[in-house]
Amino acid sequence: MISNDNKFLFKKFKEILPEFSDEDIYSFLEICTFKRLKNKAVIIEPNQKSSLVFFILKGVIRGYLTNTDGVEKSVFLRPASTIIGAPDAFLDNKISKYTFEVIGDTELLVFEFSDFEKLTLKSTNILKFLLSSYKEMIQTLLYRLESMIDKTPEQRYKDLLDKRPELFETAYHKDIASYLGITPVSLSRIISRRIEKKYLNIL
Repeated sequence: MISNDNKFLFKKFKEILPEFSDEDIYSFLEICTFKRLKNKAVIIEPNQKSSLVFFILKGVIRGYLTNTDGVEKSVFLRPASTIIGAPDAFLDNKISKYTFEVIGDTELLVFEFSDFEKLTLKSTNILKFLLSSYKEMIQTLLYRLESMIDKTPEQRYKDLLDKRPELFETAYHKDIASYLGITPVSLSRIISRRIEKKYLNIL
């Protein structure tokens, strides 16, 4: 449990969600555990039930599936100031297929989804935060699905770079490539072409 007088977490949370009242923040922090994790630490193992949700203060969380050939396919890349958990586990109480790991040194607030739901009954700000988080995750997944159909790999790369530039500062190229549905070699070629084009425009 996190003490209410933890000034660091209170200040950090106030910066991320200024619309939260002091009471909202304290109520939320009471259900959380603060964790600092090193690169590649696994926070959710596959074939387990996990009702935990993670609010990312620093770093990136990657969620992936492993296919029958043992190849990891990135499904989620979540940067700071977003939340994530194994959706099949915490929403439907099923055994999760996903593995979740942190990328880079990461700071997290960890909480039980059921505790968070209870808070939404007491605070409209927390309820709005939950709904906006749902909306953002659905929009992200829907865009990824549609972009795999009607956008080229280079367009998908540009969109991700425009929307989430922080991912390129932390995540590995192989994970970004997997997230974009391309190979690391293809991603390197896209980056090289864009650098070359930018250089030619300068000349």
